[in-house]
Amino acid sequence: MTTGPQQAGARQAIPYSHGKRAFYGLTWTLWTIALVAGAFAMFNSDMVGQGLIALVLSGVTGSYAYRIWTWQARRLIFFIVF
Repeated sequence: MTTGPQQAGARQAIPYSHGKRAFYGLTWTLWTIALVAGAFAMFNSDMVGQGLIALVLSGVTGSYAYRIWTWQARRLIFFIVF
């Protein structure tokens, strides 16, 4: 007989709701897309250094967006700049 989280039929608690996951996931995915687009625009403007920085940042934001979509993010970080 097992007890605790291994018990048959026991549900594991999710760290945040589905709505929050969708909102934050979409926010970070849009940041990733914007940074990739900005990087290629900078490459076309002969701004190679800034384009590389934007690509590195897009990798970081894409990684975080992936962790949100796959329920691996422990905390949700809200980041919007107007």
